[in-house]
Amino acid sequence: MVRVTAVVAELNGLGAEFPDYEFAMQRTWDGISISARRREGCARPGVYAVVTGSPDEMRRTLLEDERTSRDGEGLDQDRKRER
Repeated sequence: MVRVTAVVAELNGLGAEFPDYEFAMQRTWDGISISARRREGCARPGVYAVVTGSPDEMRRTLLEDERTSRDGEGLDQDRKRER
């Protein structure tokens, strides 16, 4: 039960850190699976959903997506200015 409680607390933290995503937890045969799904759906490029058993991996994946999305938006703006 301690592990489940820790994951729930971690999900609350992820929810505060990444408000554009909806987080959920599900028990599996091997433990716990956590998922994140973008609230806006597929309206913008980038990660729509992540499923993992590790809150740390979830955070790294979403942070990487934020970083690359910002970089991509910057490139798109530069291309529009060149036209």
